[in-house]
Order: sequence, then C-alpha cells, then structure tokens
Amino acid sequence: MKKLNITKEDVKTFFRNNGNTIAKKTGLTVLVLVIITAICLSIYCVSAYANLRISVNLSEEEQTVQGFGASMAWTFQRIGANATEEVKEQITEMLYGESGLKLNIVRFNIGGGSADSNLDNVVPYSNPSFDPDRRAESFFMAENFLDADDATVKAAFADESNYDFETRDAGALEMLDRALATGGIDKVVFFANSPHYLMTVSGTCTGAEVQQNNLKEDFYETYCDYLLVIVENLVERHLSGLEKMPEIVISPVNEPQWDWGGEGSSQEGCHFDPEPLAAFYDVFLKKLSDYNDANGTDIKCDVLESGNYKFYIDRKDIKEYLEAMSKYDYFDEIDYISAHSYGADDSKKHREKYQNYIDKNYEGLGISITEYCEMAGGRSNTIESGLLLANVISRDLTMLNAIDWNWWLAVSPCDYNDGLVYWDEGAENEISVLKRYYVMGQFSRYLDNGDIRVNATCSDLTGWAGLDYSVFKKADGRTVLIVINNSKSDKTVTVGGLDEFSTAVSVCTTAAEQTGWEEKQGEWTGKVSLPAQSITTYVLGK
Repeated sequence: MKKLNITKEDVKTFFRNNGNTIAKKTGLTVLVLVIITAICLSIYCVSAYANLRISVNLSEEEQTVQGFGASMAWTFQRIGANATEEVKEQITEMLYGESGLKLNIVRFNIGGGSADSNLDNVVPYSNPSFDPDRRAESFFMAENFLDADDATVKAAFADESNYDFETRDAGALEMLDRALATGGIDKVVFFANSPHYLMTVSGTCTGAEVQQNNLKEDFYETYCDYLLVIVENLVERHLSGLEKMPEIVISPVNEPQWDWGGEGSSQEGCHFDPEPLAAFYDVFLKKLSDYNDANGTDIKCDVLESGNYKFYIDRKDIKEYLEAMSKYDYFDEIDYISAHSYGADDSKKHREKYQNYIDKNYEGLGISITEYCEMAGGRSNTIESGLLLANVISRDLTMLNAIDWNWWLAVSPCDYNDGLVYWDEGAENEISVLKRYYVMGQFSRYLDNGDIRVNATCSDLTGWAGLDYSVFKKADGRTVLIVINNSKSDKTVTVGGLDEFSTAVSVCTTAAEQTGWEEKQGEWTGKVSLPAQSITTYVLGK
C-alpha cells in the first residue's frame, strides 16, 4: 500500500481554502438539529402537559366483556391437601369473594399424569430442570395399562370406570368447589397442557426432542374421548347442583408453538406443528359437536391458546396456525381464538400488527386472553410492576377487543412474578400479595360478565402523556371509566360524553403508596385527577 505524505502545511492550506464552506455546512446542520429538537420538545410539551381530554362515545359499542380469571394449576393441589382451613378460606375469598378480586372465570388444569410414581426416574422428570412442583396428576388410572397394547389403551381411555374422580387431584377439586360455592363463577375452563403420557410419542408429558409433535396421530380421537370423559364427570360431580350453571369450556391444547421437549423441559407441554394441530381440531370439534347434540349440552372449545400473538421470522407463529386451521370447515364457525400476551407485554406495536392482520385476513375473529404473567424472577412489589399489568390488560381490551382476560397462576409458592396471591407453605402458611393484586382488582372488581366496552379517544395523539384508558357500560345503566397514568407527574384530564350521568361518582385508586381498594364518594365534575403512576377506576351512575 502506498504511503500518503501529508504535512501540517497541507492541512493548514486545506482549511484556509475550505474553512468557510465547512463552517457554513456545520452551522446549517446544527441549526437543523436545533429546530428539529425544538419541534419535538414542543410536541412533547403539548402532549404531556397541555389540557388533556378523553372523549367518550356511549353509543359506539365495541366488545362485550365476559370477565376475568386465573389458573388453578399446580399449587391448588397442595393447598387443598396441606393448607389450613383458615388459609383455604382466605385464598378463596381473596380470589373470588366480594372483598377480594371477584374473579368470575376459573381455569382448572387437567393433568397429563406426570406426577405418576412410575415416572419418578424417567427422563425428563428425573432431570434437575424439571420442576417437581409442576408435575400434575391425572384422573386416569394408568397403572393398570402400562404394558397394554394400543387397542386396549384406547378402549380404556373411553371407559369412565378406568378413572378415579374421588382421590385423584382431590386438593385442586376441593378448591374448585370452594370457588364455585361463592356463586360468582360464570365460566369454568378445563385446560390441558399435555395429553396423557400413554398417548404421546415420547411416553412422557413432554417431547423427547425439541418441537416434537408429541400426540400420536392415531390417538387424536382417544384424546378427545379422554377429555370428554373427564369433563363430563367433573361437571356432574362438582357443577351440576349449582344454582347458576357456569359456561363450560374445554381447552385441549396449550401454547402449541413452543418447544416442549428436549433438554431443559421443566413442565408438561405438547408441541404441535400448524398442520397437525389444525387436523386435531377438526377431530376434536366434530367429537364435541356430536357430544353436545347427544347430551343436550353446550360445551365450548378454546381454540389455539397460542403462546402469544406476536409475529416471528425464525419460527412458526400464529399466522401459520391460523392459515392451517382456515383450510378446514370448522374455522368458519369459530367466533374467537385464545392466546397469551407473553412477549408482547404492553407493546402497542405488537397489538396493532396483530389486529391489522386479523382485520385484513380474518375479519370478525375475536380473541380471548387466557394467560399472562410477568416473566421475571423475584416478587416485584412495585408500582412499575403493577402498571405493567394495568397496561397489558387495558391494551388487550382496547386494542385487541379481548372478550375476557386471565392471569396465569392464581396462587404461586415461587419466588417469581407469576402469582396474584403468594402462599408460603410451611409452619405458618403465610399468604401475601403484591401491588399487581390491587391493580388486577381495578378491573376485575368493577367489570362484570356482560359489560360492554364503548369507544373513547384522547387528545394526546402521540401517547406521550402516558395515559391509557377504557370505558364500559353496565346493564344497570352505570358506566365505568378506568384511567392509567404512567407518567411520574400528576395529571388532570377533562372527560367528555358523560354529561348524562348524575353528579355522584365512586373513585378507587391504586398508586405507589396506596393498597387496598378504598372507595371514595365524590361529585362528578367532568374532570379526573390522576396521581402520578396510578390506575384509577370511576363508577358513574344515573
């Protein structure tokens, strides 16, 4: 390479001849940057600090909301079996009672049998990565058919005499009974993370390999029989005597696109590629329809339970599953699919992208959010953690028109952000909650099955003011306004479109220094005062 011989005198000469031009260009660039910065700051100030207004249109109705719930998976077996009577009553009231969250949806886990003793030394249950607290009992008495051929096993699954509904999963069933006894449950979802292990390719409730289609193809109908036998018996034994029969839903598949196999598997789970899953639903929905016709029932199916509604580039995502299912006749009869908000968290971008795709390709297809938790270690008792949950719920309701919303574990014993209530099993059987518990109640305590969300817009078009909001009409004529202030400064917002209501208003706020749901009665002036980093619910009556 030729060496360049540039002297100090050459540099001086260059700048002497070109200095004015460089200075002018540099000055112009700086001026442009200053102008752009000033414009951005002006827009931000207008958005964040100018008079804010939320405009409500009560006549423009969106979705009808069915309510809020959480899962009874795993922990409830131990609570029912080991907790004191006082703790059981306390947990039930905190989740489903009038003084608690008033959850009206129960998600009951149908275990795949990973807790069977004959699997104790079998991979993956013998691996350190598999969490023993997340193994699940099955009602099917598999110990009688471990050496049977496939034909015998298939026949056995269809025969209810091969199931034990008295002692299996008894702790969880006791807690289900306690929830139902509150009289506030409108929907019970029976969901399975995996088929029973005798139906799987791997012989366990997780795949032997990453992304292994683990349900044997010739066991599709058997799996349907298995679920219908279980649900029929649980309904007859635990729900049939209720004064108000809840809606019954079966969810046979959970997060089908995840790996659910290979090294690192830690819980029950079953992967399905799009085409096998679509084919399975064709079998299941026909079986369910025939069952309903024969028994005069109206059991529904949660279809898909996608691990999230984000779109990926490097793996199968929800688009591929929808495309595969849309090739079948049953797809036209589906009113909604179920999905989880993992990964999307409070992102507006992911919700807009998903909803635009649905509007373009599957217009009118609704969504039920059946699972979410904050995927982080520890127990975050902060307002920031609470506001994350508030924004996830609010944006799922307003941007996706979700018909219901469900948290993951109703009760967790773990040092992880997956619980609404925390149970520290031990001598003292301590119960505790975090900020998110009170945030969840800002929605679940005030919104009921049948409430209708109505259209509302905000003058803050950029979103820089940090407001999220939703408005709902109730059957009794009241209206509920829920406003989230994500900013670190107090806000005053004018609300238009609610002039027809009386001056009486009930106000409940959750903020950094506030716990519980203390309701304050006040006078409706058309303005709302929002503390920094808070969520506030207003109930207006006529």
